[in-house]
Amino acid sequence: MKITRIELKNFRAFYGEHTIDLGKKGKNLLIYGENGSGKSSLLKAIELFIDSHVRDIQFSQHRNFFVTDADGGYVKISMRSSERDPETTYEWSDITRETHAPVVIEASKTKGSLDYKSLLEIYFPHIKDSEVDLFNLLIKTILSNSTNNLTGKRFSEEWAEIEQRLPRSRKHTRKIQELENSLTDFNFGLSSILNQLKNEAANILERFSYPVILDFDFQGVTPDLENKCLKGNEVILRVDFLNTKFPLAHQFLNEAKLSAISLAIYLAALRINPSSALKVLVLDDVLIGLDMSNRLPIIDILKDQFNDYQVFLMTYDKEWYEILKRHFPSWKTIELYAGQCSDYEMPVLVENKKYLDKAKAYLQANDHKAAAIYLRTAFEVKIKLFCEKMNIAIKYREKPKDLSTNDFWEPIKNAKNSDGTPKYINQDLVFHVELYRSFIMNPLSHAQLAIAPRQEIQDAIDTVERLEQALDAIV
Repeated sequence: MKITRIELKNFRAFYGEHTIDLGKKGKNLLIYGENGSGKSSLLKAIELFIDSHVRDIQFSQHRNFFVTDADGGYVKISMRSSERDPETTYEWSDITRETHAPVVIEASKTKGSLDYKSLLEIYFPHIKDSEVDLFNLLIKTILSNSTNNLTGKRFSEEWAEIEQRLPRSRKHTRKIQELENSLTDFNFGLSSILNQLKNEAANILERFSYPVILDFDFQGVTPDLENKCLKGNEVILRVDFLNTKFPLAHQFLNEAKLSAISLAIYLAALRINPSSALKVLVLDDVLIGLDMSNRLPIIDILKDQFNDYQVFLMTYDKEWYEILKRHFPSWKTIELYAGQCSDYEMPVLVENKKYLDKAKAYLQANDHKAAAIYLRTAFEVKIKLFCEKMNIAIKYREKPKDLSTNDFWEPIKNAKNSDGTPKYINQDLVFHVELYRSFIMNPLSHAQLAIAPRQEIQDAIDTVERLEQALDAIV
């Protein structure tokens, strides 16, 4: 089961009607969005839609601030089991709530919805006695839908029942015995699933190549009849780094390692949670602030361990977005920008196209400057990707951002075979690329493009298209 279409009307930042078509197969979705462009609203649309029936969430609480009651609004999600099966659409609005469907309720137990704030809950949680206690976070959030194999109950429900069973007097011997029996089953089940969580988290952490070992110290919950409470409801996070134990890891480990630990725990929980027909994973800039070497492992983690999930991945980092596009070429890609109307902002949703197609579209619209910018981008992306695919050595720069277009172009155009003939592209194509780079694709020339003949820009587009075809044929 995959989501094939998302329709939003007057939901949070999305004023008016917006549609994201994910195709009959229900593609994964990669989103680039500026700050304030509606990325978080889209994440919430998916999350709240799936949870709306279970948590009794009212659509009116999330309606766009600038609309009147008469404008209504909704979140509609369509899905299908396979591209040959019929599509079913479910609506969540003030008037209609179809999220009680079994497929949606089951999805609420398996979905993962993470942003950077979620990760902070792991390494900056409530601290007791100078230790990180994850009990409430695990029982009420991360493992809330996981099932105790001994009792068949969800841990969140089972814990709520145990708290209600706490007797008010020592004279209630039967109730005390029932409580102790329940705690025995609860402790056994939780210990078992924590061991699974530990093993799954270790597998994910291994991708980051950090010498980190996690453990969850749970001694078991017992009744404290004297004080009429439960004690031992603690799961202490133990972090071992380079054979050194850290009771408060956030005071010693850097942000990259802490984020990896938190991400490993959350993703590991998804691996051991109940299965369902619709598995959704939404990641909203969970790697914010980390350098590229600490981001790249997530690509292999998603490919290898979450290929049965439908993934919605959002970022405001354009460089990271471009890298993800290359690694996940079959994903649907869109871009969100913050648009300004007369008295309010609204997201501008742009279906992603190839940069060369964008250049053609802007030329057709007589926006020569925009056409030249996208043409230059198409040229740069193509030669960089070609160098990567062909393992072509480029000039070393201490800072990768200091690499210029020439650092990639020169090795391609100057490469020769053993007999002295061009290795990749012929001299005629090199001549024309150099020609149009000088007065069309050079950023210093964009100010003069208003008087550049339309045909010259079209010829430049045709030249880059020839270059793309030549390089693609080699790869």
